[in-house]
Amino acid sequence: MKILNQIENFFGTLSKRLTKHPIVPFLIFGFVIASIGFLPHTGFIRWGTMGIYAYIVIFTVVAMGLNLLLGFSGLISLGTAGFVGAGALGLGVFMNMGIPFEIAALLVLIIAGSIGALIGLFSLKVEGIYLAIATLFVGEILRQIYTQVEIFGGQAIRIGTVRFLGFINLSMINQTQRSFLFLIITILMVLMMIIMHNIVKSKTGRALMAISRSQHAAQAMGISLLKYRLTAFILATLFATFGGIMYGLYFQNVPTTAWTLDLSLFVIAMVVVGGLKSIYGTFLGVFIIHGVPNLWLKNVFGDISYIFSGILIILVIIFYPYGFIYIWYDLKKIYFKYKARWSKKKVTDHE
Repeated sequence: MKILNQIENFFGTLSKRLTKHPIVPFLIFGFVIASIGFLPHTGFIRWGTMGIYAYIVIFTVVAMGLNLLLGFSGLISLGTAGFVGAGALGLGVFMNMGIPFEIAALLVLIIAGSIGALIGLFSLKVEGIYLAIATLFVGEILRQIYTQVEIFGGQAIRIGTVRFLGFINLSMINQTQRSFLFLIITILMVLMMIIMHNIVKSKTGRALMAISRSQHAAQAMGISLLKYRLTAFILATLFATFGGIMYGLYFQNVPTTAWTLDLSLFVIAMVVVGGLKSIYGTFLGVFIIHGVPNLWLKNVFGDISYIFSGILIILVIIFYPYGFIYIWYDLKKIYFKYKARWSKKKVTDHE
């Protein structure tokens, strides 16, 4: 009996420690999202609907990078779409040259990170609207390269089957493979969420927050503006490029004309609407901006669905300027308010 009590106490203590670990909520969240990949097999959702969820998963990673830049660092970029395209198209170009997937992805990340570092250096000279215009032209230059340079193959690049770790074939040839690909990109999203969480809670995250509030005060405290601006732009670029690699991995057919300013603005809207400085808010923002119109509004309102999604965005910005994720705090306030009233009423009735 004593041994059973010891075992029970051990597992109880272990359970409490695990639930308090910051990584556990991300794992649970990832498990819930990954389960969507198996719903088409049951007929609960269509296979095309799973593609919409895949897009949401991919652009959650992209938007997290911009959230590090915009939310935590107080900087802006209008060239995000260009780097997503760099990840997807660059992966296709290198793989079509016969380079293995892992090496191709690494090369793309190194090249994009180098460009991000150059933008970070340039950001020391300009700020505000001028920085936005500069990053806009970086994105436009990349877009022109994708559409005009012959190596990118005209309208689209076909990646085809991806051989992962040299022996795992990832393709869209059957439904099981599509579900497996969705599982992989969900795992990658959770991994990037954990990485972002660690960055935000580290010395780097605190330094970025200090710079976003007051650059002069941050410098007075000994924070290097050069170091952390470079870090912010490199991280944002790497997240966007990694999202592009995920796009190429899942869809395996990458258009060259999709990486426009409109997409960059949509990513900014995803961050602002979902919640600045919030990882889960980023996912929520992508879901509102892309998921709601494509999953429901189009079925009801057809081609004018984006009018209603635009109204929804405006309402969110008016009532939740820091992001829709903060509705959770209002719901908690309402819950505790009515709980207190109910408890008071029970005490009164008992008396």
